[in-house]
Amino acid sequence: MANKICDFCLEEGRGLFRQPESLPDGHYICKNCRKTIQKYNLPVKYDLFQLLVTAEPYMREMMMGDYLEHHKPADVIAKYFPIQTMRMHEGEHCVNVREASITVSSVQIPGVPAVTKITDIGRKDINNLPNARNESGTTEAEGVLYETDAALYFMSKMFINVHRLSSIVTTHTDTEAVHVLEHGQEYTYHTPNADLFHLRSNLYHMAVNALENKKKSLIYLASENTMTLTSGRYSVPKNIKSGVYWVNPVDEADLSVRDANGKVHYVKPGRVRLDAGSTLEVNGEYQLRYNKREEPTEEK
Repeated sequence: MANKICDFCLEEGRGLFRQPESLPDGHYICKNCRKTIQKYNLPVKYDLFQLLVTAEPYMREMMMGDYLEHHKPADVIAKYFPIQTMRMHEGEHCVNVREASITVSSVQIPGVPAVTKITDIGRKDINNLPNARNESGTTEAEGVLYETDAALYFMSKMFINVHRLSSIVTTHTDTEAVHVLEHGQEYTYHTPNADLFHLRSNLYHMAVNALENKKKSLIYLASENTMTLTSGRYSVPKNIKSGVYWVNPVDEADLSVRDANGKVHYVKPGRVRLDAGSTLEVNGEYQLRYNKREEPTEEK
């Protein structure tokens, strides 16, 4: 009998009792890949996220890009990011919904219940309780973590935290929590399989950019020293060469940079240094140049 090949990890079965099993759609899956998919609480079937969680981490972004080249971005968004029962603000789309918990200081928790809908959240309703700094007088607050294309919300019965998307630490190696670093405060939202949370976020932003941009690439190279970044997140130097850039918004755009130490810098038109380990978040379009563009001078 010929050995079968797992369609997820592409490893060949060995022996009579170590062959991949057949799925209803005709694909084959080995025991290790089945176990991994079940660990992520995903249906055991041949689909994108099942392929991503069983692949090596360094291959995942490439696989998502390849998937978007062969599927319509609008269909990807409709399939993997459906409308949620929780009402969002107008134009806001939900990317992730997770049960999560955070350990906070008991004395900081408000004495009245928090609002229960994202659409009802106002500035006065945002508490932003960070991680407790010591173990005495703490509470493990349970709630729901909502990531949208506008913000990250943690909604518990008694308080609400709201963060900028650029404050999410996407490079953290902890797969059991979503980490946020904002204004010098740390927020650790414990939730299993946090790497899947980040995978969903990356896919959504890649799909939105593929849907909105005229070109497939997120980075347009206008010349050797000039490029345009469209909305999205970028790693340095994975996507962008390290160095000093002159930056300029193409439209009403925002650009923030999280350096390797986790500090967030909000960039205005001018000069910025991008180093290895930094992460950029762009809303709109920004032009980056290695050298400042010289404006033509009038002859006297």
